[in-house]
Amino acid sequence: MHLADTLALPELLVSPLRTEMVAAQRIELAGQGYVLVELNAGTTLTPWHLDILGRLGATSEIYEYFERVGDVEGPLLRPLASPYTPFVPHEIAEARRYRGKTNELFTQVLLNVAVFSGAYAMQSTERLRILDPLAGGGTTLFLALAAGYDAFGIELQRQDVETTAGYVRQYLTGEGIPFKETDERGRKAGRRYQFEIGRKGQKITRANADSTRAFVLAHGDAGDALAHMREIPGGPRMHAIVGDLPYGIQHFGELSDLLQRALPTWEQMLLPGGTLALAWNATRIERTEMVELVSRTTGLHVLDEPPYTQLVHAVDRVIKRRDILVAVAD
Repeated sequence: MHLADTLALPELLVSPLRTEMVAAQRIELAGQGYVLVELNAGTTLTPWHLDILGRLGATSEIYEYFERVGDVEGPLLRPLASPYTPFVPHEIAEARRYRGKTNELFTQVLLNVAVFSGAYAMQSTERLRILDPLAGGGTTLFLALAAGYDAFGIELQRQDVETTAGYVRQYLTGEGIPFKETDERGRKAGRRYQFEIGRKGQKITRANADSTRAFVLAHGDAGDALAHMREIPGGPRMHAIVGDLPYGIQHFGELSDLLQRALPTWEQMLLPGGTLALAWNATRIERTEMVELVSRTTGLHVLDEPPYTQLVHAVDRVIKRRDILVAVAD
């Protein structure tokens, strides 16, 4: 798949494994694309390393590579298993279909790039807090929940909020996954749904509350994110903010208006070392414009060097270029 071929190497190069790598390159074996990685001498792949590899969006399988084994000429591949176990099945993101839905592979890469790029990269297998202020149908939130993170979303379209909450309720019930739901219908800031979700087969009690995850979805404007995320479990501060900007915007002025209102609030919500990752239709809106806007309206440090400048890729005939901008809070 062209998307995976494009994104696999840069996604790996921003991962926590980058400090262990001597070299990495794309290769092809028997017509199949791979990323071949050479690790530092003496490096042993631990369960933590394999957990990270199992979370990658653009890489589907992991192998140990041999040029030869004894008298047998290579290349030869030995499959490696990852201990990564999703908190809820990835199917929660894959099963829901709606108009304008972004490819789950790309969304997983976007989420990973955000988590891998800041001060919490080494905690990326642990419980983190992810906000999508442009939640749409919830794909980013579902994948964050699957990764074992607390997932928080804001969406302007009331119908999307209500149908997403209904889907979550239906999916968890159908899969026998325990949850508690609070429907905050009367909030002045807008209706908000809070779910406390456990692992399948687990009962939710006060004693095991630390092993549950929060899934919160609020109806409202992305620029009012701080107000919408007040009084949620753990407060409104986030390890990462991940947004897939509207693709229908054709002119930078429209996107600039949205971001100039929202970016200062999003910056305020990031924990020190937290990250902002934004994807946008770069067919008509240049990367330099986005970098300048984020740098001008926030104190965030934009990562504007390889591999962060190598994430641009084609989507379809309309969106010929989609890009990702990553910035880190001091």
